[in-house]
Amino acid sequence: MALPSQAQNSPQDYVRLHNAARAAVGVGPVTWDTSVQAFAENYASQRSGDCSLIHSSNRNNLGENLFWGSAGGDWTAASAVQSWVIKPINFG
Repeated sequence: MALPSQAQNSPQDYVRLHNAARAAVGVGPVTWDTSVQAFAENYASQRSGDCSLIHSSNRNNLGENLFWGSAGGDWTAASAVQSWVIKPINFG
């Protein structure tokens, strides 16, 4: 069963790594938003029930990066960001 990423990193770790990757391709920084966090957590909870790795159709012009890893993995903020960076056509 796939679960939402429960990496043991702070929101600041995700933002820092994400912004470093964005800066490398000339894209401006992002900031942490708790209302977006709540939306993302709710959507991840929905997807964990059916294991579907699909983008939300109701994200109101927000970017969305999905990450999936099997249970028992040592998933970190760096793992998630790296998975997004290796797909630069979809990154930004």
